[in-house]
Amino acid sequence: MKMLRTKNREQKENGCEQTGTNIEIRAFCSMLCALCSVLCALCFMLICIYGYGCSPKHAARLKTDIGTIKKIAVMPFENFTADEHAHEKIRKLVITELLTKGVEVIEPGEVTRLLKELKIKSVGSLKITEMQDIGKALDVKTIMMGSVESFGISRGISVTYPEVTIHLRLIDIQSGNIIWSVRHTTGGPDFWTRHFGSEGPSLSEAAGKVVRESVGSLF
Repeated sequence: MKMLRTKNREQKENGCEQTGTNIEIRAFCSMLCALCSVLCALCFMLICIYGYGCSPKHAARLKTDIGTIKKIAVMPFENFTADEHAHEKIRKLVITELLTKGVEVIEPGEVTRLLKELKIKSVGSLKITEMQDIGKALDVKTIMMGSVESFGISRGISVTYPEVTIHLRLIDIQSGNIIWSVRHTTGGPDFWTRHFGSEGPSLSEAAGKVVRESVGSLF
């Protein structure tokens, strides 16, 4: 009888130990799940912070009905980069993007010809009278001016990545007022390139992205 009681006591003790172990396992699994949730949230946040590109940082628009703008003359862009053709590349992308939005764009060659006729050497500092002359000759009410501030491949410690920065302005030729302006930068090492060394976007892809997002903030 005494042996039976001892055996029953041992079984109860073993059962309690097993129950305690199960509780510990459940608690560990819960803690592990919580940790995984935190890590997933952290990864998502890092992707948002270091992801490829961002929304246009500065966009301003006066009280103007953008829907009434049907025709635009895109002036030659200024170039502040080491790539001597950067402004031409970005200008072509901007014109193409405007056309996809249903906007009529004056043929670039016609714009260039008119600027030569008017003996305008620098489009970065047009006078209101010059804008009005351009508008009258090309039959437009608005012109787009722009500049390329960065265009090329940058190098980090262990990665290379494209970087493109543009500044676009839409101007009412009668008043000379800027009715819309945006400065946008895209490129840089994204999350996967920075942390895992994966191949990032090309320079042309970065340029296309910055133009699409910039024009997209207008139309």
